[in-house]
Amino acid sequence: MMKNWMVQIIVLLAVSTFAGVVLNAVRPDGISVVGNWPSRTSGDTAAIVPPSAIEGDPPFITLDDAVAKYQTPEVIFVDARSPEDFAYGHIVRAVNIPYDYLDDNWMGVIDSLDLQKEYVIYCSGGECEASLFLGRLLKDKGFGRLWVFYGGWQEWLDNRLPVTTPETSGGESGS
Repeated sequence: MMKNWMVQIIVLLAVSTFAGVVLNAVRPDGISVVGNWPSRTSGDTAAIVPPSAIEGDPPFITLDDAVAKYQTPEVIFVDARSPEDFAYGHIVRAVNIPYDYLDDNWMGVIDSLDLQKEYVIYCSGGECEASLFLGRLLKDKGFGRLWVFYGGWQEWLDNRLPVTTPETSGGESGS
């Protein structure tokens, strides 16, 4: 009787394992069995630069550079997207200064920022250039320690780096 029970457990485990491996193999977002795990950094050596970039713009940084700067809590990440997009999700510890919504109130926020601090500015990535435009504005206001992470929110999210979303209830995910 005991022998029959153990055989059933072994068969059940073998069938479950086989089914899990097959299902994982056919899914486009399956987990690599060999160890090709999602990278927390891109390995890219050149920053993504928007088409409208010109000489004199704030420097552009890669995902690797942004992650390195994120490791220093004193570096402030600035999300240039709309307040609605920011509420939907943003890099942990980021502050929202939406470029497309700049008015006297937001300009007051900018004027209250510390010119000596370091800032990494990002937006959605892809075709979004709000980070570049906000970077130009901050540079014109005398901010000298700022960088534009043009890969932005999407590249950060794709690499499963720390984000805050409504689902995390103000907490952190992806870390």
